[in-house]
Amino acid sequence: MERFLQIPSGQRGKFGEDIIIGNLDTGVWPESESFNDQGIGPIPSKWKGYCETNDGVKCNRKLIGARYFNKGYEAALGKPLNSSYQTARDTDKHVTHTLSTAGGGFVGGANLLGSGYGTAKGGSLVLELPHTRFAGQYLENSQIPTDAAIHDGVDVLSPSLGFPRGYFLDSVAVGSFQAVKNGIVVVCSAGNSGPTPGSVEISAPWIITVAASTIDRDSPSYVMLGNNRQFKGLSFYTNSLPAEKFYPLVYSVDARAPNASARDAQLCFVGSLDPEKVKGKIVYCLVGLNAIVEKSWVVAQAGGIGMIIANRLSTGAIIHRAHFVPTSHVSAADGTQWIISEGQLKWGTVVAPIMASTSAQGPNPIAPEILKPDITARGVNILAAYTEAKGPTDLQSDDRRLPFHIVSGTSMSCPHVSRIVGLLKKIHPEWSPSAIRSAIMTTDYYYYEQLLLNADYHMGRTRSNVRQPLANDTLAEVNPFNYGAGHLWPNRAMDPGLPYECPPKPLSSWDLNYPSITVPSLSGKVTVTWTLKNVGSPATYTVRTEVPSGTEVTLEAKRDGEDGGYVFGRLIWTDGEHYVRSPIVVNATTLQM
Repeated sequence: MERFLQIPSGQRGKFGEDIIIGNLDTGVWPESESFNDQGIGPIPSKWKGYCETNDGVKCNRKLIGARYFNKGYEAALGKPLNSSYQTARDTDKHVTHTLSTAGGGFVGGANLLGSGYGTAKGGSLVLELPHTRFAGQYLENSQIPTDAAIHDGVDVLSPSLGFPRGYFLDSVAVGSFQAVKNGIVVVCSAGNSGPTPGSVEISAPWIITVAASTIDRDSPSYVMLGNNRQFKGLSFYTNSLPAEKFYPLVYSVDARAPNASARDAQLCFVGSLDPEKVKGKIVYCLVGLNAIVEKSWVVAQAGGIGMIIANRLSTGAIIHRAHFVPTSHVSAADGTQWIISEGQLKWGTVVAPIMASTSAQGPNPIAPEILKPDITARGVNILAAYTEAKGPTDLQSDDRRLPFHIVSGTSMSCPHVSRIVGLLKKIHPEWSPSAIRSAIMTTDYYYYEQLLLNADYHMGRTRSNVRQPLANDTLAEVNPFNYGAGHLWPNRAMDPGLPYECPPKPLSSWDLNYPSITVPSLSGKVTVTWTLKNVGSPATYTVRTEVPSGTEVTLEAKRDGEDGGYVFGRLIWTDGEHYVRSPIVVNATTLQM
C-alpha cells in the first residue's frame, strides 16, 4: 500500500507522531494487533480524553481513548438501554476496520483466508486514536461526541458515515462545522448509494468528502477443465486445494437431498444437498435468493471440498466473498462443467483505479455550486483489522473469528484520506483545514503522471495506471461527479504550490474559495473570484484553462465530456514544478452550443 499510495517518508512526516485521529462510529476491538502500542512513545500531552473500560475495553499508547455515546438513542426510545449499549467495544464489524486503516500499526502476515497476504499498516506508526461509539447508530446527538473531540485535543476527525440531509438537520455537518472552526480537519465518506446521480451523502463544504475506487490487486480463482481450458473467477478463499490436481465435479441438482426440490438444490439452499453425493467433490451452484456465502457453507456442511458459483444473468456482478470452502465465482457465460485449480493473488496486472459502482456521486443535492465528492481514494477490497465479535459474513452459523477482513465501500476510502491528513498536519502544522483540503484536491496522481510523460495539453484528466481516462466497472468514462478533483496522491499534497484557503467569514457559497469551480446554472456571464497563496519557494505561476465550449476564455476552449447537461474542464496553475489543478463543472443546459 505504501508503494501504491506513495505515502510521505517517515523522516519528513515522522509517521504522524503526536497527531490524534478521532473516529465516530460503532466501536473498536481493542485487542487487535493493529492497536498494539509496542515501540510507541508517551501519549501526547495535549490529549484530554479518557477511556471507558466497560466490557473489558482497555486503551494504551496507541488506542488512547474509547468512549460511547448513547443518551440520544436512550431518550428517543424512552427507556433505559441494556448493557450491550454500555460499551465502546465493536460488535458491528465496521469501525475496527476503518480505524486500523487510518492509523493501525504494522502487522506482518495479515491476510484473509490466504488472500492479500502481507504487512497491514495504517498511515502512522505512532498515530494515537481516540474513539467514539454511537449506540444503535443513532446520530441525532452526534454533535456531542464532536464537541468531546474538540475538548479532547483531536487533530483529525474521521467519521465514516453520513446522511443526505440539509446542513442544519445533519448533526454530523453541524458538529463538524464546530470542529473545523477549532482547526480540526473532518473527513467523511461520500456514501454507497451510487451510481445514482445526486446520491452523495456528505455535501457540507467544510468536510472533505471521499469517493471510493479500486486498487491494483485482484483475487482470482481459476477454474480448469480436464481439457486444460481455463476460466477466471473471483474469491477470497481459493488456495487450500493442491495445485495440478483434479477433483470430481457434481451439479448441485444431481446431488440434491431426497426431500429437496430441484430448484432448492440448484441454488444450494440449506438442507438441499445429500452428503453422500457431495463428499469429496466440488459442487456447482447458481446465484440467487440466498446469500452467496451461505451456499458455500451448505457445501461445506455436506462434505464438499470446493464450490463453483455461477451467475444466472450476463449482467450479474462477480463479487469476492469470504467463503467456507475454496470457491470460484464466475460469470454466467463461463458457468459450465469445470474443475477447480488453485487460485493465486496477482499484483500489477489489474487496471486501477476504477470507480466503485456503489460510490455515491454528484451533483451536490443541497448546494449544487459546491462540487462533491471532493476526492477519491482506495476503497475496494481493503484488508484491515476486524472485530472478533462476529464472523466475516452475516450468517449466524459463521463461527469463524478472523483478525483481518477485506471490505469495500466509501467507509474504507475515507480513512485513507484521514491518515494522509494526519501526516500533512504533522508536516505543516500551520496549515488550516481548508489549506489541507486544497492540497489534497489540487494534486492528482494520474494527472501528474501524464505531465511527466509529456502528454498532450488536453490529457490532464484523471487517468488509470494504463493511462486511460478513469472509468467505472462497466468501462464507461467517469467525470468529476464521480471522483471529485481526482485521485489522492500524498507526496504531491505535501508540496502543493498554491493552496486555496477559505476566508475566516465567508459570506456565501461563492465566497468559500473552494478548490473546484462549479456553475450549476449558466445562462449568461458569471464571474467567480478565487485567491491562492504560495506556500513554497518564490515562483512565477502561469495559468491555463481547458473549459467547456461556450465559455469565454483567453485560451482555446476544450470539452472534457458531459453528463446530463453538465460539461467539465479544468483550471491549471503551474510554475513548471507544481501543477495546481481545479476541476471546472458547468451546467450548460441553457447555453447555445
